[in-house]
Amino acid sequence: YRQMGLDVLLLADSTSRWAQAMREMSGRLEEIPGEEAFPAYLASRIAAFYERSGMIRLKNGKHGTLTIGGSVSPAGGNFEEPVTQATLASVGAFHGLSRLRSDARRYPAVDPLLSWSKYLDEVGSEIGDDWAAKIKQTYSLLKEGDEIGKRMEVVGEEGISIPDLLIYLKAYLFDFAYLQQNAFDKQDEYCPLKRQRELFILIQQIFDTPFNFDSHDDARSFFLELQSQIKNMNFMQYGSERMQKAFSAIQSKLQVTVQ
Repeated sequence: YRQMGLDVLLLADSTSRWAQAMREMSGRLEEIPGEEAFPAYLASRIAAFYERSGMIRLKNGKHGTLTIGGSVSPAGGNFEEPVTQATLASVGAFHGLSRLRSDARRYPAVDPLLSWSKYLDEVGSEIGDDWAAKIKQTYSLLKEGDEIGKRMEVVGEEGISIPDLLIYLKAYLFDFAYLQQNAFDKQDEYCPLKRQRELFILIQQIFDTPFNFDSHDDARSFFLELQSQIKNMNFMQYGSERMQKAFSAIQSKLQVTVQ
């Protein structure tokens, strides 16, 4: 189909079962085993599969693409096992599912700290010149917020400073209002790229706002109200008057807070 000038998406579920089948066949053929009894050529077979993806230009001037999305299901969620490691060495992007996020009912349960993409600069050039830089900045904030959250589990909220609490609340706001989606809501089940970009820029404004709170309670109350406003806006029809009013109300709230 790619040779016909079509854009093809291939979903493979699960490549772990394919690798296990190769291990069984390799054992029956009495081949020299590799790590965890997988065949020694496991990595090259997985790489050959994913390397078939990409774009081609046909003689008639048309373009055809093949995008491969493969799922890996390692036993016990062990990302260090051979199939996962061979896959990570071959693919261009990785969405790491987290059991902790699933147990916390944060869906989709894709951990932003585990996931990565080699196409960040390419995508950023299509969306905006500073997109890649803002993504990296957001990743750093999420990572720092996660570390502060672990510290809070030990010393409690009162055991950290207000600036550290603000970093944690900003990271939680991004997770709650931007990363999480409701698959049962007609508007939130799918978010077009333009809407993602506008919401991302709004949250970046929140990140860059120099908040000044007198107490931990004031900071938490403000961010709880803010994340509720943004979450409710996600359920509104994109481009509607109702959404525009909600968007303006959030920006006004930020301006009043700084004054």
